[in-house]
Amino acid sequence: MSGPTALTPEPARRVTVGRWSAELLPRRPYEARYTADRPVLGFAFESQEGVHAYASDRIRPFRARPNGLAYVPKGCEVFSCSASGGEYLVLTGFDLEEEGGFAFSDRIDSLAVAAAHELRRLFLASPFAEPLRYEAQMIALVDRLCLQMGCRAPSSDTPQWMTARRLRRIDEIIEGNLDGELTVQALAEGLGLSAGFFSRAFKQATGWSPHAYIVDRRVARARSLITAGAVDLSAVALAVGFSSHAHLSATFHRQLGISPSALRRSFNLRA
Repeated sequence: MSGPTALTPEPARRVTVGRWSAELLPRRPYEARYTADRPVLGFAFESQEGVHAYASDRIRPFRARPNGLAYVPKGCEVFSCSASGGEYLVLTGFDLEEEGGFAFSDRIDSLAVAAAHELRRLFLASPFAEPLRYEAQMIALVDRLCLQMGCRAPSSDTPQWMTARRLRRIDEIIEGNLDGELTVQALAEGLGLSAGFFSRAFKQATGWSPHAYIVDRRVARARSLITAGAVDLSAVALAVGFSSHAHLSATFHRQLGISPSALRRSFNLRA
């Protein structure tokens, strides 16, 4: 009779979009000591307990709440140890509208909870999802972090930043890079704005999130290529920034209610 089968530990999962990185850490014991070389956003999916110290030699016991948002500023010394750990999300590489602030944890924000859980779903169920889907949730988390830190307040004049000149510049960046890895970060940097502020201003001015607008422009270019006579749908997909024919078809149908091949047939275009 054979003994029990050893279980393979669940791996950490990581995705990088532009300069931003997100890592989903599974529940396991840990001990960490470091000085943050950049701001760090954390999110606890479940309760965990242990001992920790932030910017201090005084080690204290802690019990983290489930769905708690946490923040560690650049330069903060951190020690944390737990015998059991807990599933945890870490986000780095982002820019804040105002640097600094104090370390905190256990902040409950319903929109941050929704974004973190959607990000976890992408990690687990759609590991090869387009980077823009990951980035949208990362931006949402950083936006809520900024609100918790008090470094921004909702503003009624945000849409005024999206002038006709800036919207034209956004279109130029998108149209010139449809076949590459477009990110909201790149659009924001093209206007000299943070990703969070840019996303809010763009949506308030246009009714679209930047992510949705990029996808729409990709579908529009694909539609133009197909109706102009393009016959290789795999080549069309790559030309407009989709990873595959299947990815193009699913997004195209979701946006327009018709598949690329059906649109081609309606124009009597033969493969």
